[in-house]
Order: sequence, then C-alpha cells, then structure tokens
Amino acid sequence: MNTDNNEKRARFDALPSPEVSSEAVRNIPHDGGGYIGRLVQWLLSKGVIGKYTNGETGWDNIAVNKSSVKSVAHHRAGAGKIALLETAPNLIKNGIFLETNPKNEYGLISHIFAGKATVDGIPYAVSFLVREDINGRRYYDHSLTKIEALDRIDDQAPAHITDRGREGLQPKENFSPVSWPTATPTGEETTANILKKHLGVNTQNKL
Repeated sequence: MNTDNNEKRARFDALPSPEVSSEAVRNIPHDGGGYIGRLVQWLLSKGVIGKYTNGETGWDNIAVNKSSVKSVAHHRAGAGKIALLETAPNLIKNGIFLETNPKNEYGLISHIFAGKATVDGIPYAVSFLVREDINGRRYYDHSLTKIEALDRIDDQAPAHITDRGREGLQPKENFSPVSWPTATPTGEETTANILKKHLGVNTQNKL
C-alpha cells in the first residue's frame, strides 16, 4: 500500500466496532407481506431512521430511510446484513472515505466508505455507499456491501447470517433506482475490491 493507504488503514484499525445482534431481525416475520414496513418500524424504535453527517468529509443530510431498508433487504439478504442497519448512524459518522465512483446507469454517484462492526460477536470490515443523486440528495446504501471477517480469507459469516428467503418483497421493477441499485452498477468496482485496494483487507470474491 502507498503512504495514503497506510494512513487510511491506520485510521481504520483505530475505528470503534459497534456490536449488533441479528436475533431481532431473525425474529421479525418475513412472510405474508409487509416485511420492509416491519423492518422500518424496528429501526424507528431504535432511532435509526433519519439524517446523519460523516465526520471526515463533513457531508451532511445522509438519509437512512425506507429506500435504504429496501436496498439492504433485497436479494434475500441475510439477517446479519440487515442487522447492520441498526448501526448505520455510527458507520456514517465514523466512516473512512475511500473513493467516489462516476454516475451509474441511474445517474447516481457513489461515495464509498469503510467502517467496522461486530455482528453476533464476529468483527467485520464493512464497505458502504452514500448514493448522491443529481439534486445532491444523499442516501445511505449498503446493498452492495461485501462484509468479510477482518483479515481472514476463508471464514465467512456463520450459518445464521447467510442468505435466507424473504417472502413478501416487491418485485424489482416496483423499486426506484435509489432503492434498487444493480448488483454491479455501470462504472463501479465491487465494494469488496475497493476495500481491499485501499486498506489491504483480505477478501474473498464470493458475490
């Protein structure tokens, strides 16, 4: 890594690693429709839904909203990934800016940040995005997040964090571009590769 990346890695290593449990998410019924609404209500009870500021860049009004929840919960997202929404305010506040990708096919600019969190007792590197539209509105989105055990290649999330089916979600065409970005948006690297490039965090490219 170059000097700049070494400095980023040092700051990354010093980041707090807030702890979250996937138990609450696993106990939220996901059948019969209304799953996103139940997730939003859970996050409202935790005081998560709102707008936040990143300390490093000073960017404010980064929204964690229903669109963020839809994005994170799509493609049968596992309980651990969804549970990370609980610590989104902390991730946004302390996130280390890595780079900005050009507009994707929806006209959204993606700012990529790195953070840390501990899910069910296991520490993870978290790469997350702040999407910015043509009007300058910013949305928190970790739908493209690739979380990996810190500096471990083969250990993946335990079985209860892996993908499980989610019934009752709307089909893709019913989501707005902000709430349903593609898995590999035009002009963007995977966030796992960006995390590895800037921080030297070992990742395994299992998408």
